[in-house]
Amino acid sequence: MGLSERIATVLNNKRKEGGNMAFYEYSQNNSGGHFEVNEKLCHRLFIEADSYSESESIAEDLGVYFNGVDDGVDCGCCGDRWYSGNEVDLSEINENGYEVSVYDGLGDAEKVWRDGYGAYEIHTEPDWQKNIFRKFSGKIKFRDIEEYGQFLADEYGWTTPDARIFYKDGTVTEINKRKGVR
Repeated sequence: MGLSERIATVLNNKRKEGGNMAFYEYSQNNSGGHFEVNEKLCHRLFIEADSYSESESIAEDLGVYFNGVDDGVDCGCCGDRWYSGNEVDLSEINENGYEVSVYDGLGDAEKVWRDGYGAYEIHTEPDWQKNIFRKFSGKIKFRDIEEYGQFLADEYGWTTPDARIFYKDGTVTEINKRKGVR
């Protein structure tokens, strides 16, 4: 059994132990030109829950809200601050691979790709592609929700912390963009 299969088995067993437990991702728009950051909120939240409705309830308890423009809380031109949650299905992401690219003209694109993404499990080896622009592109996989969250923090890194993972058992993990990453 390969690493990916072992990880999927562990995740599936964890879901079985807690029902249909899954992670739901809530992402914040910088409505009004800023992000709300406090002891509970940051750019991206991952909530472990038995259902979508449970994750919504937890998110709202943390301070996430929806329809901010309609309620007059968020900037009408920027849009609502919070996006509705989406289930993070790492099995599906890993089955298809998550495409990451470095565009030509940004130094040694192959080295930049390997330095930035080479530590991840490789789904599809990178190669040169040309659509409109030439890019060095491949696909990666994620071992767990923390690695996925770290990837997103390194890619976007808008707040400190950039992500928080709220586990069902009450544990909270904060994720910050690593220095020197893209």
